[in-house]
Amino acid sequence: MAKDADVFIAHKAVPEVITGAPRALHMPPSVIGQIARAAAVKRLVLSHRMFRTLGREKETRQFIAPSYSGAIAFAEDLDCFR
Repeated sequence: MAKDADVFIAHKAVPEVITGAPRALHMPPSVIGQIARAAAVKRLVLSHRMFRTLGREKETRQFIAPSYSGAIAFAEDLDCFR
């Protein structure tokens, strides 16, 4: 569904190292990067940011970067993306 999309919006609810139920419910950054690359999306917007991921943007980019080199935005409430 995301193939060649202008914008791919993904939940950024968990850090890469999380285990247990949260890991089963949400994609870690490395998987988000793999999907973004496979779909050849132009821009990645990370939403649904939770307390456990706020302030970890640099770490998130480091786990996404090996797979996806496109633009990444971290969404805040009420943000609009074109």
